Amino acid sequence: MTVRVCLMAGIALAMPGVTWAQSPAPLPVLTVEATPIGALPPVALPMPASRDHNYWGLRLQTGNRRQRGPEDLFAVAGGIDYQVRGGSIFGVTGGYQWRQNCDAATSDCGGHSLFGARARFNFLTGGPTIAGLFGDDAATSTLGTELGFGYAPSVTPGVNACTLDVGVPFSIAMLERIHLVTFVTPGIVWDLDCSSEDTPRNRSYLLGFGLGLQQLAFRGLDVHVGMQRIFRGTTGVQFGVTVTWVRLP
Repeated sequence: MTVRVCLMAGIALAMPGVTWAQSPAPLPVLTVEATPIGALPPVALPMPASRDHNYWGLRLQTGNRRQRGPEDLFAVAGGIDYQVRGGSIFGVTGGYQWRQNCDAATSDCGGHSLFGARARFNFLTGGPTIAGLFGDDAATSTLGTELGFGYAPSVTPGVNACTLDVGVPFSIAMLERIHLVTFVTPGIVWDLDCSSEDTPRNRSYLLGFGLGLQQLAFRGLDVHVGMQRIFRGTTGVQFGVTVTWVRLP
């Protein structure tokens, strides 16, 4: 079942937008692409940790959104996360996004900063269940929810970007020695009007998925590779890498 879901997610993410195919001209950066939810890759839910401690963590992310026209969008960001009693995580993010392959004669090649705040909650963590289909009795399935707010000033002249998103991430951690994790992150994002100009308030659906290696090389270090599709014609597909480190006692 999980394999089928991942395959369907991959097909949906890989499908190019119809609007992009019909418009070779440079396209404006949409507000949903400019804030962390659209500029940075999805990440798996954290592994449940000891309920006796709180944990600080650091995060480095890169994201590249392709197939949106003759230009790509590339972003780099860092973040700080705080895990409360080994469960819920609250984090802040700051970074920068700019255009690649940009033709200065036809468009504005400038970049912009981006900021965000996110809360992630683990609702249910269980034994093998679905993950048991892989034959790993030590596998763990985690279902949660997340709420995020993003802000990016001066995405285009006179336009700031603000977004609010809600997601329902699902992760499966397996293979005790390697700690391989697969994850799916469906969600909804809203464009909020926080600009000096009138900007449309749109709702978009998004879907991300990926793979990660947890506790890589030493305890507390995780690496995730993710991809995401926002189901709006010109947004294309985004690929990215996230490296996190948690300070364990």
